Amino acid sequence: MTVTEHAVPIVPAAAPARLPHDEPLRVDGVVPAELDGAFVQASPHPARPGGDAVLSGVRFSGGTARRLRTSGEDAPPRPPAPAMLISQAGKGWRGAGRASVAPPVEDRVSGEWHTVATYPGYDHAVHVVLGPEGDVRAARPLALEGAPLMSAVALTERYVVVFDLPVVHDRAAALVGVRFPYRWRQDRPARIGLLPRRPGAEPLWFTIGACHVSRVVNAYDDGERVVVEAVRHDRAYAGGMTGTGQAHAAVHRWTLAPATGQAAERPLADGLSAATVDARRAGRRHQLLFGVTVGGRALAAHDLAANSAQVRELAPGWTADLPVFVARGLGEGNGWIMVVTRNAALGRAALLVLDALNLNGSPQAVIHLPSMPPGARATWAAAPRSAHTSILRDVSTPIG
Repeated sequence: MTVTEHAVPIVPAAAPARLPHDEPLRVDGVVPAELDGAFVQASPHPARPGGDAVLSGVRFSGGTARRLRTSGEDAPPRPPAPAMLISQAGKGWRGAGRASVAPPVEDRVSGEWHTVATYPGYDHAVHVVLGPEGDVRAARPLALEGAPLMSAVALTERYVVVFDLPVVHDRAAALVGVRFPYRWRQDRPARIGLLPRRPGAEPLWFTIGACHVSRVVNAYDDGERVVVEAVRHDRAYAGGMTGTGQAHAAVHRWTLAPATGQAAERPLADGLSAATVDARRAGRRHQLLFGVTVGGRALAAHDLAANSAQVRELAPGWTADLPVFVARGLGEGNGWIMVVTRNAALGRAALLVLDALNLNGSPQAVIHLPSMPPGARATWAAAPRSAHTSILRDVSTPIG
């Protein structure tokens, strides 16, 4: 595998002052004139965990970059999809106390969102279907004991993909008031479930090696088989770990055969803590992966067919969030990678715009940000067709 390295050329400078929304942000390089839309991220509210989300972002138009409006006349009457769905996390859908709710994923055909919630003390989970505005359209129980932590779900044309993994609710920890009462339980088998999308069906379960899945990268039907690709950690929330800690991380592929019940698995890209694909290939076979390494110190682009990779090291002190792919032209990977980078010591942040097919080339634009809280989810929102429609109403395809 070929690996190259290149430092992100961010010029050391004082953090930019707070700017009015309409004043362009300071940019090194040139903002591509074709970019018309918004990079949007939604973060949990620091004062209301599990409640409202904080929206932030950058609006692109006519070769300029401005802070994204999230209030005032241009704001939507209710939160856009990523923010709304973050606000649901941690809430019991049926008032049964705090639930583990996986980040919802969108069905691009229907516009509906799917997630799965587990409840401490219950012998089942609930598959929840939300409408585009967040209304609950269906809530279907499925047999599942032990209240495993649901960190991710996925969709294919035929199935909702769910994970029953060894991180489960710990009643003793909950009784003593531990804020996050989920723990690694080595003796619990690890399984992937394929839940048919028709009402009343139960999952088809496939036993896999013990692990924790933090993010789904892609999932798709491949003939009679189903392919699931996700970020796999050897363990999580074990021995004092507050999450995945220093556990090994890699993008892993599971190939599931419903006809035989067999699951084959293999690593695809080592050392990535998060990854995404060209959004046009979501739910379909793909060739390219775009990700960030453990600790956020580098960006990576993997060509699975060529078995090659580009790795772009960030400048010292800088770390990257999850990249977002923005399409430009025909062909997989023809587009830009947008990623927020931060330097905590300097109190600075910048949004990089990179050529996705030339990750090690000079950034097309480095947009200096007056402030950008850590984001739980990020997306690209294409400009609305009507000038009178808020850009935030077109937010879709949340990543991670």
